[in-house]
Amino acid sequence: MKAARTSSVSKALAVLECVGLSQRRSLAEIAEQVKLPKSTLLRLIQGLVAQGFLRRTAHGEYAVSLKMWRIGCNAVNSEAPRDEVIPILRDLVTRTGETAHYSVYEDGHSVYVEKVDGLHPIRAYTTVGGRSPAYATATGKALLSWREEKEIAKIGRRAERHTDQTHVGAEEALKHAAEIRRAGYAVNRGEWRASVWGIGAPVFDRYGQVIAAVGISGPRERIEPNVEDFAKYVRSAACEISRRHGALETVSAPSKHVARVGSKAPRRRSASRSA
Repeated sequence: MKAARTSSVSKALAVLECVGLSQRRSLAEIAEQVKLPKSTLLRLIQGLVAQGFLRRTAHGEYAVSLKMWRIGCNAVNSEAPRDEVIPILRDLVTRTGETAHYSVYEDGHSVYVEKVDGLHPIRAYTTVGGRSPAYATATGKALLSWREEKEIAKIGRRAERHTDQTHVGAEEALKHAAEIRRAGYAVNRGEWRASVWGIGAPVFDRYGQVIAAVGISGPRERIEPNVEDFAKYVRSAACEISRRHGALETVSAPSKHVARVGSKAPRRRSASRSA
């Protein structure tokens, strides 16, 4: 009896997912996707409608109800970044060995809201709550590059040259942002601290807006030989968090391109205190 009840619950959830991931579905469309007999399907749908999870439209199709919308909004609003993000950052550290960050944008800066330290004794130093210039760090550039051109140009105009590799000026900032958008991720080649490199990728919400960025940072000698592989891991982490925010796969899917932004900085042997 318990197995049968579990099976019914699973079928009902499959129906709810099928309808919930589209604007509306007809009975025939739902039946084709969930592979259930129409008689069974109709019984499940009637139960979901009675419980207020689905509603029938004026055209006889089915759509999720406002009750489901309220549940979804509550899930987003109550979602603790640490619970969702930290396990993904830990996996990123396991894959790369480097310190991983989760950052948000604030007035031309990248603000670190979560981090997991890398596995190496020599690593880039950052603190939760710390700020870095968005135009000169990996997560910052990932955040800045998807903002309006007016904002990018403004940040570029007031940018300061921290190293020989820092991109400054409105025109340079706009050009660099376009390259990052095409690649799908950003690479910091010693643009804030000469010995520290990083890779960052944007996190999208369900509306296709960039709401955060995921990144790693570490000494140049470890990042430079692994940019392509590490970028795949960073993009994968960003895509997973984007998916949890309801982003469409077409928005958050990893790019096939490899970022080739900035030029190479002189080699140094030790990491500085910032990423």
